[in-house]
Amino acid sequence: MGSEEVDFELAKTLFTQFLEQKGQKKTNERFAVLREIFESKGHLDVDALHVSMIKKKHRISKATLYNTMGLLIECNLVERHQFGTGGARYEKSFTKRQHDHLILTDTGEILEFCDPRIQNIKKTIEEIFGVKVSKHSLYFYATCNPTSKKSETD
Repeated sequence: MGSEEVDFELAKTLFTQFLEQKGQKKTNERFAVLREIFESKGHLDVDALHVSMIKKKHRISKATLYNTMGLLIECNLVERHQFGTGGARYEKSFTKRQHDHLILTDTGEILEFCDPRIQNIKKTIEEIFGVKVSKHSLYFYATCNPTSKKSETD
């Protein structure tokens, strides 16, 4: 069993326990949504998720998708992002390292990055304000700038 399958099985166990604690039904559709998210790369919107699941012959409504996404967020298995344009985007957050986002507004591309200096900023904020930062979210918005590259004539 590969590490991705182990991650999914652990997430499935945690989701099952969460649903039981909340008195929610453990439906095949909810677990299919979880699997689809864990098999995906990057950031999904509900429309793309819905299309993908329909192509795989899952009979699922958008209402069920939104409801399930809310449960997965509450269970800390999925994170919701609002990158500024369009609707919400979702990504798995379980077993994923802390990272930040660079959104290219002219292409719609979302790049992930991790810079260790951000952890130093987090520590400084904790010291200054006497708090414990449990998580953070950092977005940079940019456009592709072809003129930023030096031309060969310079």
